[in-house]
Amino acid sequence: MISSMNLVYYAHSYRKADIAVVEFFGELIRSENLIASLDPPSDRLNSAKPERHLRSTDGMLAVLTERDGGVSQYILYEISLCLRAKKPLLVFLEDTLPNGLIPSRVLQRRFSRKALLRQIRDHRHALRAFHSYIGDKPPGAYQPSVDRRKCLLSGSNELLPSLAEQLQTHLAERGYSSEILCGDIWSSFYSHIFQDTLGSADLAVAFVDSYKDSAEFYLGSLRASFVPTILLTYDSQFLFNERIPREYQARVVDISTFEALWPTITDEIAITEEEYVDLENQDQVTRYAELLFQVSRSGQYTEGLRNLIVEELHMGDKNINYGQAGSMGRESTGTLVNYGAAWEQLKATTDMNSLTNELTLLRAALRKRAQTIEEDKAVVAVADAEVEAQAGNGPGVLQKLATVGKWGLSIAKEIGVKVAAETIQKSLGM
Repeated sequence: MISSMNLVYYAHSYRKADIAVVEFFGELIRSENLIASLDPPSDRLNSAKPERHLRSTDGMLAVLTERDGGVSQYILYEISLCLRAKKPLLVFLEDTLPNGLIPSRVLQRRFSRKALLRQIRDHRHALRAFHSYIGDKPPGAYQPSVDRRKCLLSGSNELLPSLAEQLQTHLAERGYSSEILCGDIWSSFYSHIFQDTLGSADLAVAFVDSYKDSAEFYLGSLRASFVPTILLTYDSQFLFNERIPREYQARVVDISTFEALWPTITDEIAITEEEYVDLENQDQVTRYAELLFQVSRSGQYTEGLRNLIVEELHMGDKNINYGQAGSMGRESTGTLVNYGAAWEQLKATTDMNSLTNELTLLRAALRKRAQTIEEDKAVVAVADAEVEAQAGNGPGVLQKLATVGKWGLSIAKEIGVKVAAETIQKSLGM
């Protein structure tokens, strides 16, 4: 990951109708040296998952689009999390949405689907204001804990002592030390040890049914400290908030036995620990949008589809870092290739000046013949490879040319740019 770039939580729609908007802002985010971090579509959600992720980012960028019935309650909830975390926030709202959706003090800009390019200066200005507040190199956590990761337990007083003990034992088996929040409120209120406990916690499991003053105090402390918290209720008649997606609310559990309780907790922990995807380059943002377009046709997002997207983007991530990656682009071969190793085989027989000149010729030829969007992308890829060649970055040349595909290769052979053609072949693993 590039140290001079900032990691931001990118909250956006997954609907087919919004793909162009998502891609536009994704590209704009990247152009301002901000790394978009996203959660691919998933039906496995809880509140602790975005809480955990948001703690590790420098801020949030959100795009709110209009849809039947208003706006996405999921994105509104993520925005509320950012406000609670006191993280920098920038929201882009479609110009057809009503006023007052977002607090006026939050940095926000309106956008029009039909005028995205015309408004680009306004959007870029907002992004730069957001970025300047974060700074180029925001500091990491001050004195992060060196202890084993920790899970706090709140509201567990009503559990059988044996149940609470088993819970702590199994948390230890999952790699967490655990601590039950209990005791006198006023002792905790003024205790620096308690404050440090909250500040160094990685996770919490809270039973929300206890109405004891201490349980409510500890639950409030967890929320105020923005500790990722798995919410549980053993009330089968629990009153859910109709305005908040059910996935972000408490899970109903059976506390009669540990065997009945633990499967839900372990599943919630697994959801919380799922990693997001950090997109570090333009190609990945575009690829992400393409994948969203493909899966949005069904309107159903399963764990399998999520894993497929993560795998595809993970391949692209390795591609950018010159590791093992599948080539992308029009009619690409899909062959795995290590760009660093491949360049080692080429550089002794490849004159970089000749390659640069031939890429210039190839770019001009492709530009004259390009008729489709994919062919236009091939032109851009060759231009990017030309820049890498001028900089003497051999692996970078191969990585860029891997997206040219067989169409670009055929034109290179046709016009007789031999060095460029051989380099493209190598980038495609041919």
